Amino acid sequence: MLIPDTTQTVVAPASAPGPGAIAVVRLSGPGAFSVAKAFLEPRKAFDDPKPRSAYLLRAHEDGRLLDRTITLLYPSPKSYTGEQMVEIFCHGSPYIISRIVNLAIKHGAVEARPGEFTFRAFINGKLDLAQAEAVNDLILSESAAAHRAAITQIEGGVSKQIRKLRRRLITLLSELEVRLDDSYEELPALDLSSFREKTLLLARGIQVLADSFEKGRYLKHGIRAAIAGAPNCGKSSLLNSLLGYKRAIVAPSAGTTRDTIEEKLDVSGLSVIFTDTAGINRRTGNPVEKEGIKRTFKALKTSDLILWVQDAAKSAGAADRRVQKAIAANAQRGTAVLKVFNKSDLPPKRPPAEIAGGTSLSCKTGEGVETLKKLLAGERGRLFSAEASAVITSARHFQALLNARKELEKLKELESGKTFPFELAAEHLKGALGELAVILGETTSEELLADIFKNFCVGK
Repeated sequence: MLIPDTTQTVVAPASAPGPGAIAVVRLSGPGAFSVAKAFLEPRKAFDDPKPRSAYLLRAHEDGRLLDRTITLLYPSPKSYTGEQMVEIFCHGSPYIISRIVNLAIKHGAVEARPGEFTFRAFINGKLDLAQAEAVNDLILSESAAAHRAAITQIEGGVSKQIRKLRRRLITLLSELEVRLDDSYEELPALDLSSFREKTLLLARGIQVLADSFEKGRYLKHGIRAAIAGAPNCGKSSLLNSLLGYKRAIVAPSAGTTRDTIEEKLDVSGLSVIFTDTAGINRRTGNPVEKEGIKRTFKALKTSDLILWVQDAAKSAGAADRRVQKAIAANAQRGTAVLKVFNKSDLPPKRPPAEIAGGTSLSCKTGEGVETLKKLLAGERGRLFSAEASAVITSARHFQALLNARKELEKLKELESGKTFPFELAAEHLKGALGELAVILGETTSEELLADIFKNFCVGK
């Protein structure tokens, strides 16, 4: 079976593995109270529990005290899952956790599968599918921006936008269907010009939401920033300075970095994945260094931002021109390039006008590093200026929106004929509605549901 059997009562630890002060074991299902009642005392707490009330209960195994717990009881439907639910807060001993789980299984529960509690919340109408997916995004969020995007989606920001689009689609569809049912032709003829305009506006609205996916990707996964430059210009030193610790090996000799090194840093609430690259040196005969340069080109192709590091204590030369050509040949259109002039602690060999086109710093003294971080924070505004609004962060949602827009575009082909075929137009509108319904989980296959929830942690 692809999706869980919701007639069973499930149990799982809902806290992170390993010892800790407090752990949580969660049960949900039609028999959650009876299962917990079998090993938690006093049992009268389960007779007429108050919703979301906490009880001090003792967990017993074979007549021996296992632990004293704080237990929350949630009668159906007033719970996260919409079912009877029990949350047992015990001491965070792995032994105690495993024994409580085993006791629940012994008395009729089964182990929960990944994401099964959230799946039950979806099935029982507590969340739509877009909100349910955002629960996992919230758990995995590593920056303030990713957190805000997930919270907005959980609170229904994306779902509200989808439902608005659906209502407009339904209005258009009703204009066609009511005339298809009008066998006596009592209704006035369809105003094709107005219908065409409404369809165009709707397609634009869908496209605007779809376009937010590119910026939503930055929020969810972070901005990729490649650190590129000629050999021995200070790329690895810059990575270490930004991180605040020695992550990359630094040496006076050129060509120290032979491979790409990635590290993530939170910059003003947005994750930035820095990639330290090998110096671009076309004259090298070293096969290892050549492979490192190939990986540098790959990093340039996949970056949203490039930090072009140059040695301010040396005049611009052939090495810098090679880097400039490599960036021009490999960087994607729209990729920002920030010029970073390193070694400002040494006498400058660059004219002031050249340095004015970038930012000057010294990885040795640290001067100017914070200024660079502020510039990176400014890039967040360029890439994404409305992070509080609902944006698309899921590739699945993005594809569904594109499919819906394509269905509306097919209406243009129908308008070119002598007569406007209502039946075909209605089918395309229904196709667009179906794509939006997939986002909310109203017409989603079991295979897709299983694929979505398998990526959740057990206990959520």
